Amino acid sequence: MARPIRIEYPGAFYHVTCRGNERKPIFRDDADRHTFLDMLAASLETFKISLHGYVLMGNHFHLIIETPEANLGKLMQRFNTAYTVYYNRRHNRNGHLYQGRYKAILIDADEYLLELSRYVHLNPVRIRKYSRAPIDEKKTILESYRWSSYGGYIRQRQRQSLMTYDMILAMMGGRDTPTSRRQYEQFILSGITDDLSGIYWDDLKWQMLKGTEDFADRIYSTFMNRKAPPSPSDMPLPFRRTLTIDDIAGHVAAVCYVDKDDLYRKRSTSAVARSIFMELCCAYLNVRMSMTEIGRELGNVGVAALSHNKRRLHERMFKDKTIRKMYEAVKKRLDQA
Repeated sequence: MARPIRIEYPGAFYHVTCRGNERKPIFRDDADRHTFLDMLAASLETFKISLHGYVLMGNHFHLIIETPEANLGKLMQRFNTAYTVYYNRRHNRNGHLYQGRYKAILIDADEYLLELSRYVHLNPVRIRKYSRAPIDEKKTILESYRWSSYGGYIRQRQRQSLMTYDMILAMMGGRDTPTSRRQYEQFILSGITDDLSGIYWDDLKWQMLKGTEDFADRIYSTFMNRKAPPSPSDMPLPFRRTLTIDDIAGHVAAVCYVDKDDLYRKRSTSAVARSIFMELCCAYLNVRMSMTEIGRELGNVGVAALSHNKRRLHERMFKDKTIRKMYEAVKKRLDQA
């Protein structure tokens, strides 16, 4: 079977996994695990990539990654090479550490990010050793497992600087509050008796995508079966090149009843409309332009600020149906443009 292609674009989300060669351990002790996380943190900072979740198991790891700058391949090449060199030197070994190249599943974040986080965080109790353990024992194992991002989601004192927590917690109905953390814990534990592996892996498309049919169609039309970049007339929505920032501004202004020029100002008189404008620019122009270029057109907004705006807007839309309807109305106009 042919290897799945690598698809990269600004703002993409991935489920990344690597397994040890011949299923052998990739961590021998806590020193290895600490070094792995330190190297990961440095690589994430270098490439300005967000980590939304992780778990380290004996012979493999899982990462939930967001790439504002379409550079997953660069991250994994640098990171996997650095850790392999460290591991081989420390343990006096040679050769490949991992079984082939890393696996990266492209994720439709709006639909599946929360489900993915539960799948990843339940890994410590999915091993055969605990298959028949009582539910209470599995809960205790999860709460005490040190090598996962789960602890930071439910307890602030266990937060790690390499992690981004607010986007997934926003999906629980609010910001980073005790209520959203409790709701997230309940969500994770509610899957403790289910076989989530089948639910998650059986629905993959082309070995490399987890998403709705609409999302899959857009990805297929844009990136699959092509030897050259698609022409503007072939680009599917929301990746079409013909839309400009000014086009998007016009549609946002018409739906939200604001002055179009005001949308470009950092101190806009309509914060909600500008937030919608910024997010839709990222969503519809991320093949044509990098996030850095988009931010420059929006008043020298940084990539981190664009990512923060996305998370904050989704929080607000979850709570406020009026904002959600405005966003969807603009999106509908853009899809028909």
